[in-house]
Amino acid sequence: MKNFLVKIIKLTLFTIFVLVLSLFFVPDKVSETSILAALKDKNELLGKTPSPKIILVGGSNVSFGMDSKKLEKRYRMPVVNTGLHGGLGMEFMLNHIKPYVQKGDVLILMPEYEYFYTDNFYGEMELVSVIFDVEPESKKIISTEQWSHLLKYLPVYSAKKIKNYASSLFQKSADVIDIYHRNSFNSYGDACLHWNLPNQSYLPAPALKGNEKVNAKSIQFLKEFKLYVKNKGAGLLIFPPVIDKTSFDNQKIIIEKIAEELKNNDLTFFTKPSAYRYEDSLFFNSYYHLNKKGVDKRTEQLIRDLD
Repeated sequence: MKNFLVKIIKLTLFTIFVLVLSLFFVPDKVSETSILAALKDKNELLGKTPSPKIILVGGSNVSFGMDSKKLEKRYRMPVVNTGLHGGLGMEFMLNHIKPYVQKGDVLILMPEYEYFYTDNFYGEMELVSVIFDVEPESKKIISTEQWSHLLKYLPVYSAKKIKNYASSLFQKSADVIDIYHRNSFNSYGDACLHWNLPNQSYLPAPALKGNEKVNAKSIQFLKEFKLYVKNKGAGLLIFPPVIDKTSFDNQKIIIEKIAEELKNNDLTFFTKPSAYRYEDSLFFNSYYHLNKKGVDKRTEQLIRDLD
């Protein structure tokens, strides 16, 4: 029995050793061309775009839901769509953008609702991919609470890297540019390859119990970010995300709680959340991803609201 336990311990330690090595030293070929790698391109775009500029911020409801060219034409200001993936979390998303905020800039934040009542605020597997393979230097902006939250994703991500690397040794990867490819964005940062594609089936956001609570951490963080933006001489406008009708109705109670909590903390949504509750037919493959008709409607509505 003792020998068996020793073998189990050795095997466990060896497995941990391999996973740690993979996490830091095994290259992830998939991340080089995935949608997450577009973070580098959006950083470059932010860095070279002169101020004053409009910066669109959010997860995939922003990346898959705007026509920035129309905004630029209307306000005669350069527009950068920094939206990428909700799995990066709002904390990383806003901390990451801080160095690019300059005097005169206008930040339009359209955060997914999950940031306010789930741990998505801290990020998910996608953030692990970014901080270990896409942009390793961004580890320095990860808070202690984020690391604590992300720990559960590390073993799975490490094993995934080993699998991807092994596959790359035997299979030549076809660099197909699909809607989740690094090069699926236009010059403004809008995801646009799906604009001419038919809708795909997807599941709406699940119905909630109604007893969910707004995460005080997300509200406090947003208050601090708003102050940071103000001190930089820039402006912050918070809009509700666009979401399909079915999902909105399933989560109406928590959405109303979020709106109320933001209002109580001087972070009021620029307009009522129901204003961006769209028909399901305007969504491409997710309750946050608009098709081209939906993109046009949302962009035009945003312009009317800003006007």
